[in-house]
Amino acid sequence: MEILKAKITKDNTLVATYKDENGTTTVEGKNLVTNDLKRAFSMLVPHMAFLCEQKEAENRLSLDELPDNIETILEVTGYTVGGDGDSKGVTVTGKRFLKSSKVLNLNTPFTKFNDENEQYDFQFELEQAVEQCDFEVREYLFNKKWKVVQQEFSFEEAPADISADPIEDIQASNDEQQAFKDAMKKSVTIIANTNKRTRKRAAAIA
Repeated sequence: MEILKAKITKDNTLVATYKDENGTTTVEGKNLVTNDLKRAFSMLVPHMAFLCEQKEAENRLSLDELPDNIETILEVTGYTVGGDGDSKGVTVTGKRFLKSSKVLNLNTPFTKFNDENEQYDFQFELEQAVEQCDFEVREYLFNKKWKVVQQEFSFEEAPADISADPIEDIQASNDEQQAFKDAMKKSVTIIANTNKRTRKRAAAIA
């Protein structure tokens, strides 16, 4: 099975075309793509900068020399693979975010992976990046690797007029009330005696 074309839509879903023994099939996904798939597509951003001769790639000798914020300037949204053997290559599709808040659509020239006559210094890295994209696209299409969206559940609030049941007053008998008073008196007496002993000892020490 070979991925021929893949694109991340504005809704963050995937549209992909692949070829197998049954022919060519195009799938329009309804589920959100994962961050892994987005990262795989972002690996094509440096290549788009060089192949479209963007100013950020001028006088740069390697893919790593591009500005750290290059992914806020350029974005890859898709790619199309064509050709066979040494003629196999890719066209990368994306956009540039302009200072005017508008977007400039970009398409790289068709670039071969293994052609000695191809005037691009990063053919091998380009092929590797496309293979990583292919892997994530297959995961989305056939292994249901989709972004999981946490649903929000609404809970009904309790009515404001709900209150606890009142507790009935319990009247103690006269005997119970007198027993409680006697117990309290004894407690006070004990505390008073303890204080006296403490004061005597303190006086003796002094």
